[in-house]
Amino acid sequence: MQAHLQVHYDRLGISPPATPSDIKAAYHTQLKAFPAHSHPIEFKAIRAAYEALRKAPKADENFFDVRPVEAKIDQSVVKQLRQQVSATVEVTLEDLILLTF
Repeated sequence: MQAHLQVHYDRLGISPPATPSDIKAAYHTQLKAFPAHSHPIEFKAIRAAYEALRKAPKADENFFDVRPVEAKIDQSVVKQLRQQVSATVEVTLEDLILLTF
């Protein structure tokens, strides 16, 4: 965990393994405790903490990690597509000559 994120967790009164919904709930709780009109400095700090935690990269996310693509091919669909393509591609020599000229 990065030290600067811990400050934001502390500001919202939650611990680091908090879920996004926990972070949002803590944010709204702190906003009620420190409304903008009577606590402008605290309000800005709470808002900054929420934005930092909301936009912080998750521990299991890494943009450069390559994830394998898993795909299951339905052979019956492949067979149907092959038949459709074959039906549209079949052209007689006469049709080919007419299409060419």
